[in-house]
Amino acid sequence: MKVTKTVLTVLLLGVCACALARRETLYNEHYIGPDENQPWEEQAVPMPAYPAGNEQWADIYISQTYHGQPKLMLNSIQINTDHTIHYILNQQSDQGINNLTAEAIHCPTRRMKVFGYGDDVNKRWIQPRNSQWKVIGTSLNQLDKVRSVLYQTFCEDGLPRNQQELIKRITTRAMR
Repeated sequence: MKVTKTVLTVLLLGVCACALARRETLYNEHYIGPDENQPWEEQAVPMPAYPAGNEQWADIYISQTYHGQPKLMLNSIQINTDHTIHYILNQQSDQGINNLTAEAIHCPTRRMKVFGYGDDVNKRWIQPRNSQWKVIGTSLNQLDKVRSVLYQTFCEDGLPRNQQELIKRITTRAMR
């Protein structure tokens, strides 16, 4: 009986030691996705046509305290094979001033890039001097609230399979 208690105590202590020695992480280190080991290459995408005035815009809901009126041009959204989604965004101010940007979100890395700023007077895109992919932020640390909502709309649950799924996501996730 005493030997059994000693063996059980040693086994229990061993299990506890293993549990304490295990490194705690917030993600599964052992899962390797289908293309995580392959380097990502950005595809060259031409700049979209400047909005002519007859486009479909969807108002994006950020929060009750968010000032401004962000809008997404529905017929500008492109889903590419490099896991990026290109779109035109209008972050209209409270005074109604348009701030157009042609952008993309790379879903696997949670990054966004501005490809052009809208010149509303001359109706053209102005390319930034140094356009880089920038981290959007997490849902707990929303540095850029508009892009965080767009990331949640476009990228959570994987890329949309078709235009119908994309429109459904926009109406249920971004336009509340």
